[in-house]
Amino acid sequence: MNRTRGILKNVITGNWISSEINAKSLYFIFFVTFLIILLIYNRYRAEELIMQKRELQDKVEILHSKYTKMQMNSMIMGTERTVAQDSIIISLGLKLPENPPSEIVIK
Repeated sequence: MNRTRGILKNVITGNWISSEINAKSLYFIFFVTFLIILLIYNRYRAEELIMQKRELQDKVEILHSKYTKMQMNSMIMGTERTVAQDSIIISLGLKLPENPPSEIVIK
């Protein structure tokens, strides 16, 4: 009880810094402080990387939807009827044949 009261008194008055700490204890305290700072930095950096990952995933989703839309448009534009309805093709006088092409069989 008396020892606890003495330690508490030293902590409150600040005498514990000079009276009970030697060089080895001081190095250990600096080491623990360094580890705590390193832990805080690591946590901060991990949260920052998670936020970057979420932003990149959102961008990837947007780009994927744009890619799908462009691929669908190119498939539609590449059909025979769409090409035949193009104004440049019509101005050249080209039109779709009424009869399908005949099959050539080589024996």
